[in-house]
Amino acid sequence: MARAAKTQPIFVTARLRLRPFRSGDLDAMHRLYGDADNLRYWGTLPSPDLAATRRMLRWHVAYRPRDYVLWAVALKRSDKLVGMINYHRRELREKRVDVGWLLLPGVQGKGYMTEAGQALLRHLFDDLDVHKVEALIRPENKPSVGLAERLGFRLEGGPIRDRWKVGEQWQSVMLYGLVAGDEH
Repeated sequence: MARAAKTQPIFVTARLRLRPFRSGDLDAMHRLYGDADNLRYWGTLPSPDLAATRRMLRWHVAYRPRDYVLWAVALKRSDKLVGMINYHRRELREKRVDVGWLLLPGVQGKGYMTEAGQALLRHLFDDLDVHKVEALIRPENKPSVGLAERLGFRLEGGPIRDRWKVGEQWQSVMLYGLVAGDEH
């Protein structure tokens, strides 16, 4: 089994830096998580206020590579936060993780998350010896489905009925999977 680094790795791509979250990201993070329309396909309700986002930030800055890690997706030139990408639900014995991503509306459609996803997948497969990566995506979330497919994920099942409870409503999701060696 691959050993986890003691500090969160940073990945630099052509246009992005995937780095740990920090306290200075609070306002941008609130724009990311406080926008109900941006979170319409997400598995949680939007953050109601800056204080709630501040509490959430503590979870984002934690580095728990045996369980989950969240990266701030920042523009390389300005270090401006534009999104988040993570792995979570890590199963060490089965060498499997789930991934998730979220991008500010104003920068969607520019290929940033494809770039960030490729960097994260390289880390998962090459550094952490993950065998399979899964993404749960609501069927109506066409941009996220397209991203998963561009990254090499295949639709494996669904809809998985009532998988997420968001507020008082149950949401169904599709299961997309990517096995080591199949990535683009």
